[in-house]
Amino acid sequence: MTTSTSEILIDLGALRHNLGVLTTRVAPSQVMVVVKNDAYGHGLVDVARTAVDAGVSWIGALDVPTALALREAGISPPTRIFAWLLDPAEDLGPAISASIDLGISTVDQLHTISAAGRPDAARVHLKIDTGLHRNGATVDDWPGLVSHARALENQGIVEIVAVWTHIAEANDHEDSLSIARFEKAVDVARELGVRAPLRHLAASAAGFARSDARFDLVRFGAFVYGLPPGDGPSAESMGLRQVMTMRAPVTAIDVLPDGRRRASIDLGFADGISTLAPGRIGVAVRGRRHPIVLPLEVDRTWIDLGDESDVIVGDLVTVWGDGSAGEPTLQEWGNATDTMSEELVVRLNPRVPRRLI
Repeated sequence: MTTSTSEILIDLGALRHNLGVLTTRVAPSQVMVVVKNDAYGHGLVDVARTAVDAGVSWIGALDVPTALALREAGISPPTRIFAWLLDPAEDLGPAISASIDLGISTVDQLHTISAAGRPDAARVHLKIDTGLHRNGATVDDWPGLVSHARALENQGIVEIVAVWTHIAEANDHEDSLSIARFEKAVDVARELGVRAPLRHLAASAAGFARSDARFDLVRFGAFVYGLPPGDGPSAESMGLRQVMTMRAPVTAIDVLPDGRRRASIDLGFADGISTLAPGRIGVAVRGRRHPIVLPLEVDRTWIDLGDESDVIVGDLVTVWGDGSAGEPTLQEWGNATDTMSEELVVRLNPRVPRRLI
């Protein structure tokens, strides 16, 4: 099989499969599909539409511009879109008008909502910091935040939809402490009159592994795309499938003085190939894996073919995928290059064409 260009394949069937696995896993809790960073490099709108078509009712956008882009693309209510990384100087009026759910950590953010002066109540999720320190109100500030939000709710300016937090997902002990702190914060909020129907705490790892972390809603990011953490269970062992494959044709073959052959593909570190890859990981050609070697160039990667003579220009090289063509997975790539699979996909250059399958 040959192809004329480098490309990134996005397998929407694998995406739907993963959504089914995750939805079943955490039921009766709801699932939020997180699509930050262009859906982890997989394509914001295509992933969001696929998720909604699969019955997902929550999309996690990270920021307001992404949330508004989804609304403009036709992801409309009743699908909920959640944004929690808010610019202090941001006009939240358009988000309120578009019925975007907002993650709120401070009284100042509530002031910004009030200043927007929109007739519709802003849908807010109040965040408590349970130890990760990725925003969220401190334990001391939490009652004040809740009380202020309740006052605005009584005025019809906000609707308190949820209480939520982030946890580190570092180890079971730390996560258990975070869960306990969260439950205490929920109790405080209820004592202050909050009747929010939703509680959410867990992202992919904790949501998949721990029933006590799921509460009413789980925010799934990396696992949606079949990207498990490094040095942990594989996607296959969890019943998930890697959604992304990257491949390119052989564009040149050189014969070195010692008789060994090497092949090049037109993908380099400008496209997202890690500069740590040479000598650490290989790619698949004709079902066999061959190591990446130096020099790694801005727009070219060299592959050591050894003394194999059957590889020709035009042969397809699979850089990463689900392993079915002998290629490494993104989890293997992350382990080999001292990073996470998520980092590899979000730094891919948009100039590499994406194709849906």
